[in-house]
Amino acid sequence: MPALLVNTTISVSPASPWLLSSRPTTTRRASSGTSSRHRCRAQASGSGTKGDGYKPGGVRGSWVSDYDLYELLGVERSSPQSEIKAAYRSLQKRCHPDVAGAAEGHDMAIVLNEVYALLSDPAARLAYDQEQARRSEFAGYTGRPLYSSWLGAEAERRAVFVDEVRCVGCLKCALHASRTFAVESVYGRARVIAQWADDEDKIIDAISTCPIDCISMVERSDLAALEFLMSKQPRGRVRVSEGNAVGARAPNIFNEVAKFQKRFEEMKHTSTTRESQVT
Repeated sequence: MPALLVNTTISVSPASPWLLSSRPTTTRRASSGTSSRHRCRAQASGSGTKGDGYKPGGVRGSWVSDYDLYELLGVERSSPQSEIKAAYRSLQKRCHPDVAGAAEGHDMAIVLNEVYALLSDPAARLAYDQEQARRSEFAGYTGRPLYSSWLGAEAERRAVFVDEVRCVGCLKCALHASRTFAVESVYGRARVIAQWADDEDKIIDAISTCPIDCISMVERSDLAALEFLMSKQPRGRVRVSEGNAVGARAPNIFNEVAKFQKRFEEMKHTSTTRESQVT
């Protein structure tokens, strides 16, 4: 099975941690208007795979989970079978060896055949869609904190975390420990920007001054997941609307952390198992 080497990702560099934004660094795919030449960038990597991929459609390689196959074809996830078939045929013409070059055209034709075999089989397509839905939960999650840098001792197991949805933007924490806390610019809510950047006494004072008790000491091992989950929570700008939150949030973000981490480890284990089977 050829390894798909499509040049479709654009990395968005993070802003300075001192110029706060409510949105973490993201990675997004290029639009479906990518040139046919880029679509045809594939490189053969050997014979068939042994992975447990999507057997109903005859596609067994685990690589399919790592790509948006709908975007590769230039169709929507909700597209009917007729659109998928038309897109497949169109790309096969563009990737003909006379157009894309002998090597690239041949490799991409094989890839397109595998993709179409999957998406044209209802059971295989459903399995792929379900797998992608599971993976989308972790899109952008690296296992490292999104917002705060670590300035504490390596032996320190505690970290400071603000429940931004509950925050009322009183600024007290930032005034007491200005190197640890700041107010992000979009919603006007407090956030930890540097762990242990102030003396512990200052940080404790800042926590105690919060009028709604939305600042907590948490396990350092939970910090990355907490910041990631918080980034997904709906919220409005403080002092603008009556309510702080907009839409529905997780019932208790602290209770969700363990479940999120468990699902993430299960996904990593599944991916590792597939890779080992392929190799």
